[in-house]
Amino acid sequence: MRTHLFVAVRSIVPAVVLCVGCASIESFSANPRTACAGDAVTVTWAAVGDVTIGSEPAVADIGSKASAGSQQFIVDRDTRFTLKASRLFSCKRTEADVVVAPPAREYGGVAACSSADRAIALTVPLGERQVSSALKVSSVTNANPRAIVLAKGSVRATIPAGGRSAAFDREPVAGTWTLRADLAPGESCDDALRTVASRLTFRVGFGCGE
Repeated sequence: MRTHLFVAVRSIVPAVVLCVGCASIESFSANPRTACAGDAVTVTWAAVGDVTIGSEPAVADIGSKASAGSQQFIVDRDTRFTLKASRLFSCKRTEADVVVAPPAREYGGVAACSSADRAIALTVPLGERQVSSALKVSSVTNANPRAIVLAKGSVRATIPAGGRSAAFDREPVAGTWTLRADLAPGESCDDALRTVASRLTFRVGFGCGE
């Protein structure tokens, strides 16, 4: 008696799901993020699909655009730029805000402490992506619970905790700012960083023009 063994072989083909006709947004930005009224703001984008640039409030020359590009728009007030990409079965949307000449804005970041220098310090570069070159300093306030030495270019000022300085008045906001706070006698780096919540900050009041 013969025994027959049959083996069934089934080919397994991996399923590939393709998103045909899907829109996507690769990048979108509006710079500078802080501007003066009448400034040209550069909006840059890259997307897949039919692209429409919008704004609230409306500015000149918004509307349908190429899928990738860069264009300047004039702003007179706080403006929210939007990018919508649509393609067959999907639609994507994102936005970028530009603030026009706010009364003041706070800058800062995580500070580093040096036991050798007996100080905590921070460098804050403000470039064209952050602030308009037309913005001028109208006031500087130390937002920390201890005195700091604030410097930018050739200007340097010691500002008490919560105090203000006129040393930077009419200086461009753009540029590299440095903050330094000396450690008290016997104070450790950990203690100093704890008092400022590991951050050093300063508040800049703005003005536009000469």
